[in-house]
Amino acid sequence: MSKGLDRLPSSPPSAQGEEAWTVLRMMEWSGAYLEDKGVVRGRLDAEHLLADVLGLGRLDLYLQFDRPLVAAELDRYRPLLRRRAKREPLQYILGRAAFRELDLEV
Repeated sequence: MSKGLDRLPSSPPSAQGEEAWTVLRMMEWSGAYLEDKGVVRGRLDAEHLLADVLGLGRLDLYLQFDRPLVAAELDRYRPLLRRRAKREPLQYILGRAAFRELDLEV
């Protein structure tokens, strides 16, 4: 797999045999991408970002692992992933931070 964000399509795969970007495929690719950029918990951060874009919990990502992503979701995810790859704190990107059982606004 290519390691650049340009690899992410701006639209769903065509009928010409392109492989669909599913939830699982996106988590795997973006986790490796973030780790290549020096993010220590790349996969975990990718899960948090994708869950936020899709409006799901992290567990739901695994329950819907084969769900294809649509162009609008990819378009919302790409800039968040780019920000995290530049080492911007995840809490700033999401606008919240977890502390014990609380979800605090950042």
